Formats: sequence, C-alpha cells, structure tokens
Amino acid sequence: MPMRRLPKLSALRAFEAAARRGSFKDAAAEMSVTPGAISQQIKGLEAELGVDLFVRKTRAVVLTPAGEKVLPTLSQAFQNIRQVLDEVRPTSEPTLRISSTNALISKWLLPRLHRFTMEHPEVQVHIDSQGAVAGTPDRAADVDICYGPEPPQGMYAEVLHRELMLVVSNPLLLEKYQVASPDDLRRVPILYDTHFVQEGNVTSWEAWARHSGMPDAIDLTKAIRFEKAPGGQIVDAAIAGVGVGICGSLLVHAALADGRLVCPFGPVLESGNSYFLLCDEGREVEPHIRSFLKWARKEAAVLTTLNAMRDASTFESGVEKG
Repeated sequence: MPMRRLPKLSALRAFEAAARRGSFKDAAAEMSVTPGAISQQIKGLEAELGVDLFVRKTRAVVLTPAGEKVLPTLSQAFQNIRQVLDEVRPTSEPTLRISSTNALISKWLLPRLHRFTMEHPEVQVHIDSQGAVAGTPDRAADVDICYGPEPPQGMYAEVLHRELMLVVSNPLLLEKYQVASPDDLRRVPILYDTHFVQEGNVTSWEAWARHSGMPDAIDLTKAIRFEKAPGGQIVDAAIAGVGVGICGSLLVHAALADGRLVCPFGPVLESGNSYFLLCDEGREVEPHIRSFLKWARKEAAVLTTLNAMRDASTFESGVEKG
C-alpha cells in the first residue's frame, strides 16, 4: 500500500505549537503569524485528516483524543529536526533555549541570568515564556522549568526548589496598618488568589488560616481577588503595597532578600508543588545544558535557607502553629 502524502509542514507546525501552548494566540506569537493564520492551517489539517484535533472553547483550545495521540510524535519529530540541524549548522556558539512561565522567568531567572552568561559567554540564551501557567512541557526547549507536584514522565528531571508558601507584605504597609501579629490582618487589604492549593479544595489563605489555628484571622469578603492564575501578579501587588499576600518562596526570594518584602509571621506552608528542571532524556550531558543545570542548582541552593522558616513554632503573638 503506497504511503499517503504528508500534510503541509506549516500546518503540522501550527498544530504542534497550538497544542503545546493550548492557545491559537500563543502559537501565532511563537510562529510570528496571526491567530487567524494558525486557525486556517489547523482547519485545513483537520479537513485533510478527516478528524477534529481540537475542541474550541471561548478562551482556550483542548485536544481531542486524536489530537492527544498526534501531539507527542509531532513534538518529538520537531525536536529531532532541530537537534540534527543544530549539529550540522556551522557555528561555534551553542544556543540554549529556556522555557518557563512569565512569573518564573521575571521573578527568578532574569534577575540572576547575567551570572550564567558571564560564566558562559559562549552560550547564546533564548528565553521563551509559556504565559501565566505552564501546561505540558515545551519539548522544543533545551531546558524547561516546570511547576507541579511531580515531573512529567519520559523526561530527564531534577528538583530545582520545593515550594513553600509564606505571608509577605511591603514593610511600609505593615507599618501603616500597625500589623504586629496575625490578629491584625483583619484590618489590612488582602491579596486573594482564588485558586485551590494542592492539599485540597481550599485556597492558600484558607489553608494558612487553618494551619495558624486562627480560622477567622482574615476577612476574604473584602479581599482583592485574583480570579485567574495570577502568576507573579500577587508578588508585584505585594511589593507595590497594595495588600498582604501569600506567595511562593521562589518567586519572592529576591524581594525578601533586598527588603522590598518581609515575611512578618508564620506559619510557612508546603504547597506540595516543586519547580523542576527538565530536558529530553540523554540531553542532560550536552555541555551547554549541563552547564545551565549546574548553574541553576547553585543559584537555587540559597533558597534552602527558607526551609528554616518552616520550622518556626510560634508567632510573636504567642499563637502556636497548627
């Protein structure tokens, strides 16, 4: 039986990018075309295959079973193509493509990336943002820094940082409202992430109130609510003095270190999530990737000092940690 003609490469690229990012808009930005062009390419591909690859929703697209079956093979194929082209391309400067969320890139990676580029001037770094929340790993990247309870299967993975959740505030805001203990939180503007945390159907503030043994410590009815995944927005709002928030330790470490934020009291919670360094299996030994992994581990080592906060057993107010 003769092999069927392959669909257009541009259509396959459009599908792979949209499926990986969960958005025609983000795929269009990656490929430097319009969302309409992405949509037309995928419609043509679906027509040629005779099967729907996506379920279109108002603000996102979701893969059908057929799309889920096609995506891993296409992603791996494009990765293989990129890899072999990099091997034959005459250049003495290796390229390192790093992919992660907007929050991780802006709050952790970029403020310290100059140290990596100074140590490794021969490596050309490309940054690729996945938006507010990372979905499936970006297989087109050399290194993906992902967030979740466990790393994905089938990839080389190592822990960058096990996340803690802590109360943070601009110190001037605490002074303005005379906040000295958790009892004072009811009169302070609260930055409220409405998404559930890993330990159950509760938000981070609700989990914190339960662990503190003070279920009525905060009034969420008057809080500033973040209805979508906020990424680094709560960190920015806390630094600006908009309110008191609960944030992940990796995202606020720099602001805690330079005094833009303080953690006035505990408890400090384990979120159940971690940041993982990912790459395709076998690629961790490539010199430029190995250098970045080693550098990232060294940079993250300072974050282990935050683990001591988890062991604090009392507040200044004398309320024991739950």
